[in-house]
Amino acid sequence: MTTTADGSTGPATARRPGRPRTAERAARRAGLLDVAIQIFGARGYGATTIEAVASEAGVTKRTIYQHFTDKAGLFVAAVESQHAHEHTITGEDLESLATRIVRTLHGDQAVTLHRLVIAEALQFPDLAAAFYTHGPASSTEALAHHLAVHLGAAPSAPSALSAPSAPVDDATRSLAEALYTLLLGEAHRRRLLGLAPAPTVAQAREHAHRAVTTVCGPRRPLPDLPGDELRHPRRRRSASTSD
Repeated sequence: MTTTADGSTGPATARRPGRPRTAERAARRAGLLDVAIQIFGARGYGATTIEAVASEAGVTKRTIYQHFTDKAGLFVAAVESQHAHEHTITGEDLESLATRIVRTLHGDQAVTLHRLVIAEALQFPDLAAAFYTHGPASSTEALAHHLAVHLGAAPSAPSALSAPSAPVDDATRSLAEALYTLLLGEAHRRRLLGLAPAPTVAQAREHAHRAVTTVCGPRRPLPDLPGDELRHPRRRRSASTSD
């Protein structure tokens, strides 16, 4: 049943056949990449075939070739899917981004791809280079722009957090690399070795907080503004006590 503009109800209108909607296309693409990651992880890059992915995903080989060109393109898209979130949310603070990076890169799919590349990097150097460009380098770039805002080197407008033109100097980029390293850390090594489960949201948030604090230092409280003593009587009393 569907509700019309005047509030009445009637039988649901059957959707006409045609091209899938944007949301449906995105869901199908995500499902196909999920299957690809599973097969890459189980068989390795060299032994994975487009035929196997298409069969498991319930699509034709032509569909995969149309969307990803070849197996290398499919792998790159799988890596990019683990990092797309880093560039889609504007107005987000550094620690929130860092938390999502921990949550994603310590997750099962990202760990599967990371293990695969480590195992096959020497045999497929182009694969390793693509993984680094679309993975760690992408994360570091996103962190660098957020750090520039966090440290006051760039405007704090929401658009500045995702704009590639936001200024990032060499010092900030080095800090971003250090932060990215800490966001992986020993916890990620244990994940790669199968010694620990994926972190919970709370664990990811704590990991990110420690990493950001280590690199940037604790955030300083904002200075008092005129009239603050009226809104914060405790602060006023503590100040008078210290006198």
